[in-house]
Amino acid sequence: MDTKHIAGITDLELFANCSKAELRQIGSLTTYLHVPRNTVLMREGSTAKEFLVIGSGTARVSRETEAGVATLADVGSGEFLGEMALLSGMRRTATATATSDLEVLVSSVGEFRSIMRIAPSVADKVVRTSMVRAASMDVAA
Repeated sequence: MDTKHIAGITDLELFANCSKAELRQIGSLTTYLHVPRNTVLMREGSTAKEFLVIGSGTARVSRETEAGVATLADVGSGEFLGEMALLSGMRRTATATATSDLEVLVSSVGEFRSIMRIAPSVADKVVRTSMVRAASMDVAA
């Protein structure tokens, strides 16, 4: 296993309350990737296929509105993307684009579900964040 991958996980707030055993399992359930600036990470309306945790860099989350494209948030190191559609089983509610080069941890739908099952502290943070994001999207709509 890539030692940079494991070190990166331990530095991220999402995984701060995980045991060493949980971190090892999460490490085996995520893939470390470098993503170039301007890459679309996920597109509004598409089927959810992955969960991303940003290790370094920034991304912009936007949504199509009647007035054009609206920025919902800028996210960076330690934040994550893609959980809302994975939790709800619905299509993506926003587009996320890398605004700088990114280092990310990616997990598939099945890997995401396994992480949520094996790491209760991660599941709690992901669900709480998703609820806040869904509420803010309702306000922005």
